[in-house]
Amino acid sequence: MGASEQSNQTPDPSPGQEACYIASLDLGTTTLRCFIYDKNARVCGKAEEKVTLLYPSPERVEMDPEELWEKFITVINAAVSNAGLNPGTIRCLGLSTQRATFITWDRRTGEAFHNFITWKDIRADTLVKQWNTCLTMKMIRFVSSILYRILRSKRYLAASVLTFMNIQVNMRLKWVLENDQRVRELARKGHVMFGTIDTWLIYKLTEGKIHATDYSNASGTALYDPFIEDWNEFFLSVFDMPRSIFPELRNSVGDWGVCSPKFFGVPIPITAVVSDQGASLFGSCGFKRGDVKVTLGTGAFLNVNTGNKAHASVKGIYPVHGWKDKEGLIHMAEASSNDNGTVIEWGEHIGLYESASDTSEMAKSVKGPSTVFFIPAFQGIQAPLNDARATGGFLGLSADTSRAHMVRAMLESLGFRVYQMYSAMLKEADYELLSLRVDGGVAQNDFLMQMIATLTGKTVERPSSIDVSALGCAFLAGMGAGIWKSRAELIPLRQVDRVFHPQMDLQPQLLGQMKEWERALKRFTKWHTKSSLNRGQS
Repeated sequence: MGASEQSNQTPDPSPGQEACYIASLDLGTTTLRCFIYDKNARVCGKAEEKVTLLYPSPERVEMDPEELWEKFITVINAAVSNAGLNPGTIRCLGLSTQRATFITWDRRTGEAFHNFITWKDIRADTLVKQWNTCLTMKMIRFVSSILYRILRSKRYLAASVLTFMNIQVNMRLKWVLENDQRVRELARKGHVMFGTIDTWLIYKLTEGKIHATDYSNASGTALYDPFIEDWNEFFLSVFDMPRSIFPELRNSVGDWGVCSPKFFGVPIPITAVVSDQGASLFGSCGFKRGDVKVTLGTGAFLNVNTGNKAHASVKGIYPVHGWKDKEGLIHMAEASSNDNGTVIEWGEHIGLYESASDTSEMAKSVKGPSTVFFIPAFQGIQAPLNDARATGGFLGLSADTSRAHMVRAMLESLGFRVYQMYSAMLKEADYELLSLRVDGGVAQNDFLMQMIATLTGKTVERPSSIDVSALGCAFLAGMGAGIWKSRAELIPLRQVDRVFHPQMDLQPQLLGQMKEWERALKRFTKWHTKSSLNRGQS
């Protein structure tokens, strides 16, 4: 789909009434999409642009801010045009963005000091390893464990097992401050601004009037403390990062300024800013404590609404924020698996099938229990195992193994990974986990959805549209503009394509297969040496 693609639906405002349309911008790792929604949450127009990732050296993954900005403006204008509207009919704009990708720029001129450094970038890997093993971190963990025993505060439980990762902003930002003398010196003088993608876009749209981020995006930086709901002054001091470079914290819903008329011809109010995973949970109407959302895209993200309390974990499940609106701040517990859609793409690339849509029927064609197992660890295994040295591959192949057996093993591995994360969450939660809601391209696979339902013993709801982050962002923006007054008004607008019910008679067999898969998984853990791991990451 290119920027010129039109929607099948056309706007139908009632005669004599002013149209209330919402522009929802969803910026992911590889695509930049804009959807135009009406007050009934129907898509009236859309457009898409590819995000260009730059690889200036093996360990670096960047984005050109100027190219991204040009595509950002282009895709919004194209979506409005494809909807058959003029910009004056757009009531508000909402932004949903990937987390943990950042940039720094000059407070005086707006000039960027470097490209966006994405969440996939590993230039700070040496710093990550140094800090994870340094005496300072050992002391922080030790003292935190003592404080937890005394005070029983979950904040200290989380700190007692704290480990830094390349995906987090903290070490990559520290790398910039240590290796770019100009940024370091100007930061000390108060002339540097830091921001994730949402912050930078807001700054550009308002022509420098607003330097802010919302709570959900801030919580993904690892420089923010979700337990006190503010920037982590302690670690900013430890890392020698000036507080002045960080943006103001704002509610996800509210006044985010107005787009300058020079960009779209008219001033458009910005009424929502939210992270992609927070927007996805909101678009799934996961408003209750215990609601579970699983996004099955390039990676798999399992998010649980934990209500008004941050989640503390010893299994690599992270406490982040979903959103903050007038009804309050919603905390999320998040577990992730880096390899999900990448497995499906790899299978197509090596010729196991012509299209991802073939995989469900191929898997169903295999009768009896699985004897072939696949480990989806191209980028290690994440929560709850958290082994960066794990590798991927098949086990149990024989002369009778067919492509269908291999495809089934691949799909089952994705289901087993989701259930691993779900089980870890279930053990740590002090509340009931409710039904599962899924989204993302891989959620279109019926075999995998039925498997997840049976493993978890929960119904799995698949929405009519996989673009749930964009829908959630539109919901939040519409609330900010007064189109909807409460979360309750949004529930009837959510459309479900299919509900998968657990097949409890098959659950014992499936759990037995998972035990065999976990036995296979042990063979693939701690495979890479440090040198081979670095080569693989590059």
